[in-house]
Amino acid sequence: MKSCILLVTLLVFSFLIYDSPVNSQVVYGTKAKSPTFIIEISGSYDLPIMDAGGNVSDFFAFKTYGTSVGWGSQFNFKFGIGDKAQYRPYLSLGYSQLQSSDEKLAYIDSNTITTIYPLKGSSLYDSTAGKSSLIFRMPYIGVGFEYAFVETNKKRTFIPFIGVGFTVSIITGMYRQTPIVSKVPSSSGLEIPFTIKPDVRVGMTAGLGADVRLTKSFGLNFGTKFQIANLIGKKSDIMHEVNKLNLLDAADTQLNTNLNANRSIGFMEFYLGVSFLMGKSKK
Repeated sequence: MKSCILLVTLLVFSFLIYDSPVNSQVVYGTKAKSPTFIIEISGSYDLPIMDAGGNVSDFFAFKTYGTSVGWGSQFNFKFGIGDKAQYRPYLSLGYSQLQSSDEKLAYIDSNTITTIYPLKGSSLYDSTAGKSSLIFRMPYIGVGFEYAFVETNKKRTFIPFIGVGFTVSIITGMYRQTPIVSKVPSSSGLEIPFTIKPDVRVGMTAGLGADVRLTKSFGLNFGTKFQIANLIGKKSDIMHEVNKLNLLDAADTQLNTNLNANRSIGFMEFYLGVSFLMGKSKK
């Protein structure tokens, strides 16, 4: 993380030096040109919605995924095409993390899973006094298309845009708990991690934002984006490994009667970042 921050800082510094009045040859006339290639680096606050939101207890009751807050980061590579570079196909490399915690309860009273998950019939694990935390990690690659409103002002220093895209995510995570008293006395007071098995899902995004051009080659970007990480590929199956959990996003009452509906991992991203701008459009 420190290396990434240092790299971004050096890139920003280099672009600002390059665009200083001494080095810059750009003169904004009555009408400027649009960049034809943009690299964006941004961070986001992610708000769980749909079946992603809730409490940790909801995750073990198979109601929702029980998260309450999140964050993310993105590298976007945008290619401006058309006479004004108003059409922008793009490639994204991103990461989203949704999480929550409970300071009063642990949700697996035995503090271990040695048989199967989920339990059969309508059975659920009992909770016990303690504390717990739940994290979902979603690295993804995405492709999409944006339309940029390049005529918002003549100097093209502020360019709003709208876009849609598709993502391929690896959804995994970790549940940790520390019960005060466990059914297995030797594990009372011990923090035990439970791995959420990685699964691949196809999702979609839709959003709007804006580029703010500060110099010829450097600017800021901000906006909001709606994302569903598991639109396509939902499934549920039994896990037989010790202390492993499944995503279980497809309805399957044959596994457990509480799995009576599909669950979608949706969230809103509110992002802010820096942009490196290159090239210029024909018009």
